[in-house]
Amino acid sequence: MLPEYKKEAALRLKVAAGHLEGVRRMVDEDQYCVDLMKQLSAVQGTLQRVQQILLRNHLSSCVSTAIQNGMGEGIIDELMGALKYDTSLIDGRGTIGTDLLPAPETLGPVPASLGTNCCAPTARTDASAST
Repeated sequence: MLPEYKKEAALRLKVAAGHLEGVRRMVDEDQYCVDLMKQLSAVQGTLQRVQQILLRNHLSSCVSTAIQNGMGEGIIDELMGALKYDTSLIDGRGTIGTDLLPAPETLGPVPASLGTNCCAPTARTDASAST
């Protein structure tokens, strides 16, 4: 794990653990249900942020390295499986939110076989392409 992400994740997990302990005490003290729900939402938000930090780390390190080594499809499939049930990490279209993607300069060079734009449509050579 990259040091900056590890430090941030560890700190947020400590905060979440302390906050959750406070919620547990609130339950023991029979605090008002709505207050409990608000506090649990805050804990969940903190845990979702940890999940985002872990995802950013994974994209910046493991995924980037796997793609550079030609193993991109496998690691992407693995990641999509892990994200399937966590809607906090995906946008409304079922894809990873762009704020979670690593900076392009951390991904390394684009393989020459992809050309300058890997997403550009390829030229069609069949008869249906002519107009």
